[in-house]
Amino acid sequence: MDITRLANATDSDQITHLQITNWKLSHPEIAHLLDAEDVQSQWAHAITDQGARGRVLICERDGILVGVAAVEFDQDIGHLSLIEVAPDLRRTLIGSRLLNAAADLAHKSGCMRLNCWLNEDQHDGRLFLESTGWGISGASRTLGTVTDDPDRTVVAHQIELTTSLETE
Repeated sequence: MDITRLANATDSDQITHLQITNWKLSHPEIAHLLDAEDVQSQWAHAITDQGARGRVLICERDGILVGVAAVEFDQDIGHLSLIEVAPDLRRTLIGSRLLNAAADLAHKSGCMRLNCWLNEDQHDGRLFLESTGWGISGASRTLGTVTDDPDRTVVAHQIELTTSLETE
């Protein structure tokens, strides 16, 4: 049975494991630069910072963490900063549950829109969001990440997707 809930401090290790596992598949050129202790510390802080304008959600299947989403609130705009599902459990509605829970939280916090930045080559993520009513906003950005080779930077071109949270 799947349960979607707010993350708590004891979830940070499993969230870290899921994120690093997924990044090894989706971002192999930089995944090895992730330090598990640093990532775990950042998740623990994000989960326990009660003053934060955002929340971390997880989905568990039979007590095992299989998905995570992070949403931030900025006045009337929500930002879906992360949604990750265990690779072997994609297309099993876990992502949809997390996305719906994130949208509900953003709406209850007064947000009228929810936005998300995706790398241009994240076709599965884009198709997933578009299948749930999201659209391309027209905004784009370029981010650079320095690798362990100081002469090499990995560049990510991103597009913004958005959806309305307004009820009719």
